Amino acid sequence: MEQHESKFEKAGLNVVAVGLGEPRHAALFGPRLAPSVVCLTRPTPEAHAAFGIGRAGPDNLTQPAMLSAALKAAAKGHLQGKATGDTRVLSETFVVDGSGVVRFAHYARFPGDDPEIQDILHAAEAMQAEVNA
Repeated sequence: MEQHESKFEKAGLNVVAVGLGEPRHAALFGPRLAPSVVCLTRPTPEAHAAFGIGRAGPDNLTQPAMLSAALKAAAKGHLQGKATGDTRVLSETFVVDGSGVVRFAHYARFPGDDPEIQDILHAAEAMQAEVNA
């Protein structure tokens, strides 16, 4: 997300990462890895469960698309370090308006299944157009 900071700022988005793990890890690694992103964590999965965020199982971890995503990330220098918390929790991406309404949701089918940045930006543009109408 950090590498797209200027695009998100231009679109009027504030990026918040919500993770499952120890807050001390977010405080340590968040500012170093993504200084423009607010990073919040908690050690228990209630917030993830409230949004229907799933966990990877054998069927998620053996998809060819997951291997492709892992190879693309590695080719860009994005390598997995030591993980903490529940490493099977899948990632999700939401665009939420100022009233708390979810305007865009992408639920990962496997680790590394992230939405295209352009899809997030289109959701932000549509939200802005609605506000300005």
